Amino acid sequence: MPARIHGTAKAQQTLEGELDTFTMYVSAPCAIDPENTGGVNIRVTGSLADESQLNFEVLVQTIGLRAVPVSMDDPIPTANLVYAGAPSLHGQGFVWTFAVESADVFSIRSDKGDDPVGLLVEELNGIVMPNGVVLDTKSHKKNVEVVKIKNAR
Repeated sequence: MPARIHGTAKAQQTLEGELDTFTMYVSAPCAIDPENTGGVNIRVTGSLADESQLNFEVLVQTIGLRAVPVSMDDPIPTANLVYAGAPSLHGQGFVWTFAVESADVFSIRSDKGDDPVGLLVEELNGIVMPNGVVLDTKSHKKNVEVVKIKNAR
């Protein structure tokens, strides 16, 4: 009989190649205590019975209509989105990083300049989450912001 060895193991994923990387900031009134939230809770639980997991799946599926997102990490709850780097959102929320292989797939080019996340902002705006919250990426009451953070090309 083999000797029993005690220890731990950790899975690791390494992505290489040309990926565009994005950070999504999602405002949630109670990200730190998601059971008491009325906002956009995207905490990953692994159970499709959880509303927060369903919310996250809706985000992934919406992004997936244009490009296949590779999740770089699970959404991380934060006490203040400003300190996490959000351009204009503040208060509690989630920060999620994902990448796509397609170059400039979310870009809008116009006379006013290039917007590297313009199409994604358009597509996310108005999406109704399973808890009834509507994603707003455009108005003064927005609850989602997306920033392109890396272009490895």
